[in-house]
Amino acid sequence: MKTPKKKFPKLLIILLLWSNGMLMAQQLPQYTQYMYNTSTINPAYVNEDNRMDATLSYRAQWIGIDGAPETKALTVSGIINSRIGLGINIFKDNIGPSTEFNTNAILSYYLYLTKKVKMSLGINAGIDFFEVDYSKGNYYDADDVLFSYDNYYNALPGVGGGIFIFGENWYGGFSVPNILINQSNVVSDKNLIHRDNHIYFIGGYVMDINASLKLKPSVLVKAIDNAPLTIDASLNVLFLQKFTLGASHRLKDSYSALAGFQISKNFFLGYSYDYSISDLGDYNQGSHELILKYLLPRWGPNARSPRFF
Repeated sequence: MKTPKKKFPKLLIILLLWSNGMLMAQQLPQYTQYMYNTSTINPAYVNEDNRMDATLSYRAQWIGIDGAPETKALTVSGIINSRIGLGINIFKDNIGPSTEFNTNAILSYYLYLTKKVKMSLGINAGIDFFEVDYSKGNYYDADDVLFSYDNYYNALPGVGGGIFIFGENWYGGFSVPNILINQSNVVSDKNLIHRDNHIYFIGGYVMDINASLKLKPSVLVKAIDNAPLTIDASLNVLFLQKFTLGASHRLKDSYSALAGFQISKNFFLGYSYDYSISDLGDYNQGSHELILKYLLPRWGPNARSPRFF
């Protein structure tokens, strides 16, 4: 495990948030195990195996930096009949003095493009609650009027959509979780909370090596206004429908190791560790992420074995 060369000042994340008198709302939470909970980034994706699934996840990012991102999330989604899927996605994100709580309802509809290819159209709508506690942290100019407020609180609407197309052993998707450019006044016209659009492209292919072994290369591309393009490439291996091992690379940011275990017929547990390779890597000990998935009992006819995506 990496040992920091030197310690960041307390809550340095504050300095990353503030720039030219403007407070920029953080990006949507980042997940390494997105392939196990795709509906967090694309509302068109839901479990179609005649059942709902519930997924809990926890991510602690940049261990060793005080005030670094910490994310807790819950997603419940699934097909309620042959065509319609419903779900809900909730997350709480803490970064330095700021706390974001987001809740979104999900609705999707399936279409058959061919006998073996389906397309799902999804929409999501919800509320984003944002709070900043100005009493936290140390400041170079403690007399700045900007920090004379104890806290700031606001709620902003969010609406998004996505497309997910898949066959027997492949998939691809495009989504924009929030098409609204949210902007809110904090203290004056120069101090705003502002959220830029997030655009996601996702794709993957499952290779059946034999009855006991499957390989799944996948890629996630995230484009954000006024930010560098983010590309995640991963390879996961499924053994005996129970054990999963994988590796991932986030371009110019980190390398990741992933592991998962099908605890029982209905429970799956996954873990990932990110090793930072960016300049910020000198100051943190990596990121940890846990995910627990529960498949609710099936209410319809038995489906084929899991499709591994």
